[in-house]
Amino acid sequence: MSVKIENINCTYMPKTPFEKTALYDINVEIKKGELVGIIGHTGSGKSTLLQHFNGLIMPPKNSDGKVIIDGEVLTKKNVREIRKKVGYVFQYPEYQLFEETVYKDIAFGLKKLKLTEEEERSAVLKAAVTVGLSEDILEKSVYDLSGGQKRRVAIAGVIVMNPDYLILDEPAAGLDPAGKFDILSFAKKLREERGTAVVIVSHSMEDIAEIADRIIVMNDGRIVMDGSPCEIFSKKEKLNEIGLSVPEITDLFIRLNAEFPWISKEVYTVEDSVKVLASLLDGGDA
Repeated sequence: MSVKIENINCTYMPKTPFEKTALYDINVEIKKGELVGIIGHTGSGKSTLLQHFNGLIMPPKNSDGKVIIDGEVLTKKNVREIRKKVGYVFQYPEYQLFEETVYKDIAFGLKKLKLTEEEERSAVLKAAVTVGLSEDILEKSVYDLSGGQKRRVAIAGVIVMNPDYLILDEPAAGLDPAGKFDILSFAKKLREERGTAVVIVSHSMEDIAEIADRIIVMNDGRIVMDGSPCEIFSKKEKLNEIGLSVPEITDLFIRLNAEFPWISKEVYTVEDSVKVLASLLDGGDA
């Protein structure tokens, strides 16, 4: 069970003065149950890659490029069915809200499934609870909600379809710390409770370090690194070369390690730092 991208190239406005190649020979596989972070500077090809996962962008005709979902090659004929498996949430999904109430917005994708009223309500409630919304908010207008609540409603409208793979493009952008924490916690919960593969693009190294168990690094339309947070964030110099950084807490412990070698520099989250400092206070090496 996986989404495989094979030999994908993508050029916008080919054979014009504005021609721009966004992806060069991309090969990557996302397995069900993974929680993957994708990082890269603006223009590195992150969003273009994501939009191939569920057919928002199709591989060029007469090319070797393929998108394969659970063994099935994505085509224009099956793209509607594939999108039930691969849910996509845009960077500002709240701009897509249009129904009269929160309930109707979340339930919109279910209308073609011919569910009973009870089945529909059960699915909507489950999706709402998963993203941290209470039942009493369902009859409110989406225009009466805060930015963070709108973001949750939009995401609930995607996960209500129970996708096996969920793509989140900058899901915490513009949110306050509490809203950001809720969104990241929901992504973890979705993976843990449903086994959903979650792919998150973010400019925040802290967010990616907090949530991902695998990180893909993009630069100029190519995948330049792919590994665990430890493997990626231990390469500070290489990340700096392509305009990226390590989490601030990692940078702090790298500098501490230079002065006090017994302090570990393999610290990527605040939780990691607490464990290291607690070990030191207990008299052990960290």
